[in-house]
Amino acid sequence: MTKQEPIDTTEKLFTRTRVRRYIDWVRVGIYAAIIGCFSFFFWIGSLSRIENMALDVFHRHGGLREADPRIVIIGITEETLDEIGKWPWPRRYHAVLARLLDQWGAAGIFFDFNFPEETRKEDDEDLIRAFRKIRTPLYLPVELKPKKDKKFWIHGFPVVTEENTGKMMWEHSLPEIEDRARAIGHRYLQEDPDGVLRRFSPSLSDGSLTMPYLALKAAETAGPETILKDFGDNRGDLLIPWLQRSGDEAFAKIAVHDLIHSYYGIQKGVVPVVSPEAVKDKICFVGIVSRSGAKATPFGTICPPVMVHAQVANAILSGNRIRIFPKFLNLLAIIALGMIAVFLFVALRGPWSLLAGLFLGAVWLCACFLIFKCLYLWISPVSGILLILSLFIFSAIYAQASGVKERSALFHLATRDGLTGLYVIRHFRLIMNQVVREARIRKEPLSVILIDIDRFKNINDTYGHPAGDMILKKVAQTLIGNIRKKRPFSQVDFAARYGGEEFIIMLRKAELKEASVHVAERLRKRVEELKIEWEGKLIRLTISAGVATLRAGEDIPDPMVHRADAALYKAKEQGRNRVVSGS
Repeated sequence: MTKQEPIDTTEKLFTRTRVRRYIDWVRVGIYAAIIGCFSFFFWIGSLSRIENMALDVFHRHGGLREADPRIVIIGITEETLDEIGKWPWPRRYHAVLARLLDQWGAAGIFFDFNFPEETRKEDDEDLIRAFRKIRTPLYLPVELKPKKDKKFWIHGFPVVTEENTGKMMWEHSLPEIEDRARAIGHRYLQEDPDGVLRRFSPSLSDGSLTMPYLALKAAETAGPETILKDFGDNRGDLLIPWLQRSGDEAFAKIAVHDLIHSYYGIQKGVVPVVSPEAVKDKICFVGIVSRSGAKATPFGTICPPVMVHAQVANAILSGNRIRIFPKFLNLLAIIALGMIAVFLFVALRGPWSLLAGLFLGAVWLCACFLIFKCLYLWISPVSGILLILSLFIFSAIYAQASGVKERSALFHLATRDGLTGLYVIRHFRLIMNQVVREARIRKEPLSVILIDIDRFKNINDTYGHPAGDMILKKVAQTLIGNIRKKRPFSQVDFAARYGGEEFIIMLRKAELKEASVHVAERLRKRVEELKIEWEGKLIRLTISAGVATLRAGEDIPDPMVHRADAALYKAKEQGRNRVVSGS
């Protein structure tokens, strides 16, 4: 027995609002998940490759412009090697170079190579004497190399007494040479995974002894400033402050052979190629400047290591050191940027949302570039741009899905009867006109059933309109439950509320007999079997039905509906609770 049901409860009235709030919370959760994912990827460095590409662009357009005049490159070029001899040179050559630079008043001599092993005794002694006599500060590198096996030889065969297990150790110059250096330090340069050199380590350790980056110590010749306490990346590395002219044009450059020719030319009274003023009070970086061993730069060029060291020293001397924004603060800035983007995408829709995202991304990118250019502070820009893009894509997809859902809901409200859930007659007529045309073209049968609830007015008068509304809903549910609906669209039947207590059903591919006996009669029995209780009283229902089919030559549904209406009228005249077929 069907019990009395409330027509509309408070919970149903607010269902749409609750669903909308739930959807909004899901939207907020997805926004938070996107921001969280980007924060995680940024923290673990997954976006470092693309950030490095942005750093290269910043270097090209916002890097340092002027080289400090106190730096000069004493280059061992290919021409120098052709003229003086193959590398490595005898150490007496380096002794001559050191004496020359000292006599010409150099402020410091930075060697980009060391003197680790003994060579010809006279050459070693000459270099040691030269280093002892000169007053110019010397800076010598140490190399981090694998520890050598300890071994001795028996009859020409090596016997290893202590094998190296992969441990690294510092390789120094000879003690007599290194003792004359003002400072020693490492010159190690490691490219990023893409092969471009962007960073250097301010200090490096072999596990027991830590060495500073030698160029930092050399720059202290002209001032005590250092960048050891500046912000580095998560490994402690610092950015190389590249000059926009990163190649041979960045610094004054003198070839060693030109320098030596000029030195002896002055002694002979010949006009020198290089004037002593070119090195006076300058920090001289001595090293090989050929393509061999050169490092790839952010400018798409290559740079010899000795010039890389000069780039770092230049930044210290000019005071324009590039610092890396602390990673945690950078992460907070990206999260804040994501929250601003979320606010804009929620508040704005359509083209305005796109424009707001583009504007926010442009402001963020310009701010990062201007801070880099003016303050020499590197803030990762690409992670924020990608975050804004991802949030916008999700926002656009969400807005599109929400729009489709809202349009579907509006369509449902416009085409469905609010009480019974059946089609309204206006929309049903559109469907019926289309189905009639299809049936005529395909030569398929089509039938309609008009149904009227018997003595419905008496039910309303006796039990009230709420009871009548409940009756209409129950009858509609019975009709829907007994027609074809979960089938291919070409076989689906349609039901609508015709008006008041009348209903209409359209049966596709159904002859008159099938529509009358198998469908209409079954519906009549199902309604008659309903037992509806209202306020403790049992209400019995019956329906009358009129059936008609589309005739040959008919291309509109109106004649068929009129015949079904006439059949329904006959069913009423014949005593109700019956099915009558039209002619």
